[in-house]
Amino acid sequence: MDSGTPTPVRTPSRTPNRGGMTPVLARTAVRAATATWGGDRRQQRLRVCTAAELLLARGLRVRVVNPPVAWPRGPRLVVANASGWADVLALATVVPGTPVVDAALAARPLLRVLARRGGLLVDDGSGAVRGRVTALLRAGATVTASPGEGATPDDPGRFRVRALAPAVDAQAAVCPVAVRPAGSGVLEVHLLSALQPGHDARALAALAEYAVAHVLESGAPVPGSPGTVRPQEGYGRPRP
Repeated sequence: MDSGTPTPVRTPSRTPNRGGMTPVLARTAVRAATATWGGDRRQQRLRVCTAAELLLARGLRVRVVNPPVAWPRGPRLVVANASGWADVLALATVVPGTPVVDAALAARPLLRVLARRGGLLVDDGSGAVRGRVTALLRAGATVTASPGEGATPDDPGRFRVRALAPAVDAQAAVCPVAVRPAGSGVLEVHLLSALQPGHDARALAALAEYAVAHVLESGAPVPGSPGTVRPQEGYGRPRP
């Protein structure tokens, strides 16, 4: 199976247990410290398992809504709204890849160390991060990022152009994802139609942002059964 193929992982429902977070965080620290043992595949498995455990400990489960057309194989940059770590973790359980997290989410030194040891890239706005993402995409990898500035559960924020630039540099598909709360401890992860990179990162960022915003702003129940979604025309979101 393609290591970058979206994996519908549904974490079981459980009442949140704050005391239960302590052993999970301890295991997270151990995994981060040993994540480089065994190569990329092991590191990816550890990320998925850790994300699922952390969500479970917080009493959250994930429901996946598949795209109308399957994502292309090969290199792809997956971009999603993320207003906090829960959204980042939900995305990690569904789409295996190398995550890029915003520096604001890894503001604490311990979080930054754990993120980097676990194979996450911390987006501090430097050209080095753009270069590393471009190199990963050119090598055929899947990279997941949350490029929205000022994102909230109801708004993806403005997608940063520089975060989409590596897809143009590497001519890799861009796959938008919308993560939204669906009540009763459920996070819905909507995998949306892939976009061709083109040659304009600004236009690409706007298209990805519109696609995600359309899902967040609709607020409507998912049509049909879980795991499916019907395409709808236009995103209807004015841009200044």
